[in-house]
Amino acid sequence: MWKDILKIDMEEARRLGDKYAPEDMEEGKKDQVRANLKKVKPAILRALEIYTLPVEGMDSRYLRSTLVNLMRGLPNPPSLYGSHSLKARKQNKEMIEDYLDDLELEYVR
Repeated sequence: MWKDILKIDMEEARRLGDKYAPEDMEEGKKDQVRANLKKVKPAILRALEIYTLPVEGMDSRYLRSTLVNLMRGLPNPPSLYGSHSLKARKQNKEMIEDYLDDLELEYVR
């Protein structure tokens, strides 16, 4: 109903924004990534600490799933190894830490 009142939908607004104000749209996307990164980074780092402890079974699967879900709103998150061995978890941790560092360099001033 509100779309009818405003006579514009978000898809059209984004299309027009990309056409007439691409710099503003890009800055808005970067602001969104910065805010999301600021919000989820502490949780990701804490989950990584627990994820690399020498636990086996379902705990590591749940923690891997948690990490994937936390990174879902960030651009181009890494694909994590599916194995739940301690070696694979440490490799995943290194990959995620490198990814977060790259995001910091690209999006945080």
